[in-house]
Amino acid sequence: MAATKPPEPNMAKCIASARVWDITFKHQLATFMGEPLDRVPALVCQRLYDGFRTGRISFSDINAIQLDQPTQIWKVIKGNSRGSTPAPSRAPVKYRTCTGIDGTFQIPATRNCPLSGYAHDGY
Repeated sequence: MAATKPPEPNMAKCIASARVWDITFKHQLATFMGEPLDRVPALVCQRLYDGFRTGRISFSDINAIQLDQPTQIWKVIKGNSRGSTPAPSRAPVKYRTCTGIDGTFQIPATRNCPLSGYAHDGY
């Protein structure tokens, strides 16, 4: 059985304070997040922590929520990975197959096959 890493001190403080929130508020959050009630404190703290770490939310979002102003923080708490806008699709990477000394290998289509037959030449 693998040992689990203990939460960071600030994360542990957040979870401890979230556990004593009003039960009605926790039920509302559980419904909003689509998660079981017992997971709400840890998930809210983890999502907020990740939101700050990745820059999706800032302290101005915390101020906005306290002032009942619009903020993206609810998308982070709900667990939307990128909000309501879909991620832009990336063009598929195209490869060319080259034949070398040791067999075939692929390189990006923007490059020419090396004359020596080694995949690492000029790459």
